[in-house]
Amino acid sequence: MGHASKRRKSTGTVSLLAKAAIFAGAGLVVAKFAKKRLAASPSLRGKVALITGSRGFGLAIARELGRRGVRIALCARDEHELRRACASLSREHIEASPFPADLCNASDIAPLVKNVVDRFGGIDILVNNAGEIQVGPFDTFSQTDFKHAMDLMFWAAVNLTFEVLPIMRRQRSGHVVNIASVGGRVSIPHLLPYSCAKFALVGFSTGLSSELRSQHVHVLTVIPGLMRTGSHLHAFFKGKARDEFAWFGLLGNLPGFSVAADYAASSVVDALERRRYVCVISLPAKILTACDAVLPETTRSIFASVNRLLLPKSDGSKQAQQGTALNATLGKAFQALTVLGRRAAHDLNQ
Repeated sequence: MGHASKRRKSTGTVSLLAKAAIFAGAGLVVAKFAKKRLAASPSLRGKVALITGSRGFGLAIARELGRRGVRIALCARDEHELRRACASLSREHIEASPFPADLCNASDIAPLVKNVVDRFGGIDILVNNAGEIQVGPFDTFSQTDFKHAMDLMFWAAVNLTFEVLPIMRRQRSGHVVNIASVGGRVSIPHLLPYSCAKFALVGFSTGLSSELRSQHVHVLTVIPGLMRTGSHLHAFFKGKARDEFAWFGLLGNLPGFSVAADYAASSVVDALERRRYVCVISLPAKILTACDAVLPETTRSIFASVNRLLLPKSDGSKQAQQGTALNATLGKAFQALTVLGRRAAHDLNQ
């Protein structure tokens, strides 16, 4: 018995030592990988970023990159809005130049990239951010609505990436940042055109990150939840437009459900500097994507109940109304609850 007990103790000690060695080895591997990742993350200062979208989250990202020494090429369709955004960046001593282009028009892409390269000498960072939100029940949308969403939020990103990649390959360095959405991971009722386009962008971006990793081009997929950017004022609403605007505006601006634009922009640039591949922003977005991955049937049932019990019923109206006009029809309580969103809209050129 005594010898058997000693053998068991000896075996147990060896087992503990083996486990300790395994954990120590794993720790060294992780530390070495982390050190390598940090070493591969030089400062962004002096880099050139082409950013699509001159208001809202696009402007917030431009501001955050500019504060870290990045030179900004800002692209949008509305030239007046674009110049106003660049002027606001210049007031913060950020170098920013406007490049008007319609990203839904494929023929605008090559001249846009050429003009940016002529002005700055190259492109180090491409931020595909252009987007537009349409809210309403499925039967209020047409195929044209879905096509417009895909053209702006998927094909524009694909076409720009095709045009910029040869430049990055020649430089043997570059970053492509695709601003998707939690709606590109979990399809939300009453946001189908938007979600379809963002799902496509997520698929493109995550697959591209694997293919380009060996070519010295880093691809970051950004999955933000609701953000206080003032975007509810520029979104379009169908069906019972006023009711659709009310629920979307409230959720998009209440702390807890949404995050501040500057926090979200800082998270994106931090992830870019660390060469991460996915950046999910906000606790609700992380919870929602995790629930849908682990409990998809339950998540769908919950959304079906929300759609049936809480979201406005369709009245069949296909006329789109913009949030700015609808905001004026709602009372003081709504204005008080969405004050942070209106402040963000003023700050972010909305």
